[in-house]
Amino acid sequence: MPALLIGLALLAAGLLLYWLLVSTEGVFLGRRVVVWLYDVTAHRYDRIKQYDPADEQLLVVRPVADALGACRQPRLLDVATGTGRVPLAVAGALDEATIVGLDDAERMLAVAAGKLAPYRRRVALVRSPAAPLPFAAASFDLVTCLEALEFFPSDEAALAEMVRVLRPGGALLATRRSGWEGRLFLTRYRTEAALRQMLERQGLEAIRFFLWEVNYDLVVARKPGDAAA
Repeated sequence: MPALLIGLALLAAGLLLYWLLVSTEGVFLGRRVVVWLYDVTAHRYDRIKQYDPADEQLLVVRPVADALGACRQPRLLDVATGTGRVPLAVAGALDEATIVGLDDAERMLAVAAGKLAPYRRRVALVRSPAAPLPFAAASFDLVTCLEALEFFPSDEAALAEMVRVLRPGGALLATRRSGWEGRLFLTRYRTEAALRQMLERQGLEAIRFFLWEVNYDLVVARKPGDAAA
């Protein structure tokens, strides 16, 4: 019996550790742990994710282009850019776009810098948390934040900052973690209705949800006002 209890205790401890460090990627252990985990995996992050260029056209470039519409020489901000997924896809497809990729993980940004070297005149990388953002109000025509809201200390504070730096008429593209994986985040899990209400509290309108990837919805919303020409 003691051996069985010890075995069950070790199993429970292992499952808890897996949930804390793998399933929820350190989010319940604090921002520094999340950043550390991403820095530790930076050198193999792209191999883990296995982004496909054709898929990136559908999942990243097309939604960005649709959100920008006829906006000329747009300025984009990608929050939690990681290894530069969004800047790389957009810079290669939209020649007139200038892009800022922001992340709090230094080694992830180092990987991004190597990949984005051909676009260094149009892409800048900034190390910073998502709140507060180190930019003036109304600085960007589009803000993207993919697969990241659930990892911020406060998703609402991060969204408020993203809205602040959006120009009137600008668009926000973010993702909502869904399905059973989303529910593993407990209090950080947002239903579609809850996230919609959160975006409405930030003053956004024309909020739409689309099926995007397995266990993720894409959320598109717009800041009231006239979009920049």
